[in-house]
Amino acid sequence: MKLQFFYSILLALSLSSCGRTILFEKADHLSDEKWESSHILKYQFKVVDTAQFYDIFINIRNSTDYPYQNLYLFLTHQFPSGIAVTDTIEALLCDPFGNWYGKGSGRIKDHRLLMRQKVRFQERGVYNFSFQHAMRDEDLVGITEFGITIREHTPVKKD
Repeated sequence: MKLQFFYSILLALSLSSCGRTILFEKADHLSDEKWESSHILKYQFKVVDTAQFYDIFINIRNSTDYPYQNLYLFLTHQFPSGIAVTDTIEALLCDPFGNWYGKGSGRIKDHRLLMRQKVRFQERGVYNFSFQHAMRDEDLVGITEFGITIREHTPVKKD
């Protein structure tokens, strides 16, 4: 009995030490599998540790009804100081032959795409990220969910 308890504690400790700490994670569901061009998705998070490096991911869930190979996004990044920077990002969702890169079976595909790696937030305070799709369609069909994950960067160990 004691040995089983010991192994349970050891397993729990080993699993908890493997993961990276998540600073922020949020996903927005898009009703009717449609992202309207006027619908801006906003994410707000607080940074305390300016010495830590982070990896920033965008998370996209689409149905196989999505008609394009890629998804262009406008990202507005507002710093705690109030300065805002806008950038255009391309997310590749499938190859030229229509084979989806994301995970999932059936008609729904999940993509976790690295947007920025080893980022250090220079200012303490509240950051705002705003995303708007930059496709030509007013109503972009086939996107069911969009979100971001910001987690601590852990260097890859080389043998």
